[in-house]
Amino acid sequence: MKLEKYSIIKADPILFSKYYATYRKNVWFRPSWNSLNEMLSSSKDCYWAVIGNERVAGAYLPDESIGLLISLPSHSITKQLVHDLKEHILNNTNSLDDLWAYNILPEQKSAFLEDGFVHVETRECMIRPTEAMTLSLNENFNYEIPCEQDIPLLVELLEEAFDHNSPDKKDKKTYTDETLSYFQQAEPELLKTSTVIYNKNTKEMAGLCLVSLWEGLPLIYDIAVRPKYRRNGLASFMLDRAINMLEPIYPVVRLFVTTGNNAAQLYTKKGFLSGGKTSTLKYNKNQEKTRY
Repeated sequence: MKLEKYSIIKADPILFSKYYATYRKNVWFRPSWNSLNEMLSSSKDCYWAVIGNERVAGAYLPDESIGLLISLPSHSITKQLVHDLKEHILNNTNSLDDLWAYNILPEQKSAFLEDGFVHVETRECMIRPTEAMTLSLNENFNYEIPCEQDIPLLVELLEEAFDHNSPDKKDKKTYTDETLSYFQQAEPELLKTSTVIYNKNTKEMAGLCLVSLWEGLPLIYDIAVRPKYRRNGLASFMLDRAINMLEPIYPVVRLFVTTGNNAAQLYTKKGFLSGGKTSTLKYNKNQEKTRY
């Protein structure tokens, strides 16, 4: 039986944002319905998927990508819907090689895989209350507040901490750009809750934890420990210090973790709760040609 095609039409952003805030699972622990509603209320990239006169789903299509899909009650995300969204984008651009799909929920993922997308990574947002706590650091180490002059050492540590086996491995330029961006945007009060740890004897940087502000609440921007210094409780100390120092100012702290990163076990042990997983997938428009 031939499946009915979806029409992809522009959505009024204010109406779309209300639907998004109501029907999209809040996997990122956004503070309120209003914060979800405000997210897309002025976007020009909101679309409806329609069959006949019935609105069945919504999609955010920024920068020639698919993201933040919502299905309306009694409907689901189907292979045909994904295919029609993909064709809508490909038919309106000539410069695209890879079409990306972001923040895809687990129940939506199979529809993308069935239509030729491949999985890239899966991440989850986690949250924990801040609270006063006693801090304990291994006597062989000391800590300081990071500063912009530390960027070369921070990048060096990140390169070593996330080796080729890590799902969070990036190239040196990306580490440098992201770390520079952190210091350019860092709130002074959050910088004070960030930590770099040094070996007392060698003065080598052993660990880092950078805390930023995301949507009005603190976020663990980066946390890493040099491999040879693991199992000394350094990551645990840096998290405890952030949780403790943030307590008078903010009620919670959030972080993101990639599936396959063993740090997820530490975060769970520390009381972080997962909001659920979302995936990034990719479709290469030239793959059809290579099949023949």
